[in-house]
Amino acid sequence: MSLTPLEIQKTRFAQRMRGFDPEEVSNFLSLVADELATRLGEIEKLEREVNYFRHRLEETEKREHQLQETLLRAQKVSDEITSAAEREARLLIKEAEMTADRIVQQAVDQSTRIESKITELRATRRELQLKLRNTVDLFGQIVSADMEDERSTATIRTLPRKLKKESSA
Repeated sequence: MSLTPLEIQKTRFAQRMRGFDPEEVSNFLSLVADELATRLGEIEKLEREVNYFRHRLEETEKREHQLQETLLRAQKVSDEITSAAEREARLLIKEAEMTADRIVQQAVDQSTRIESKITELRATRRELQLKLRNTVDLFGQIVSADMEDERSTATIRTLPRKLKKESSA
């Protein structure tokens, strides 16, 4: 049986001889009713708080669950991005290695062509040097022969000198 403060205050007892003082009983019942009303108010307040905190707890648990799901999705996306970045990095490295190999091969080919051209130019220079030497030797022989020929056929002629007087007139 639950009692309310109003029921306690309305409660009346039959009077008997040698019984309790009715005023004391009334005062006590009033005091008990007031205390019960206070306690019931506190209980009601606490029940509201409990309901409020239960609701907050449920919301917090929902948010926590959502956050955990979000974190899991973020971790999954992060893992996917990392994996994609690693794949792309591997492809870029392979492509860079292939490009580097191609560039090195081109450099080797160009170096070989240049060395071949240098060898060819040296041979051409040597050939030209020999031709120039032969030509210079030939001209030297021609000049020597011409000088020899001139010495052998040369006669000295002297021209008469004119007198100074004749040249002044």
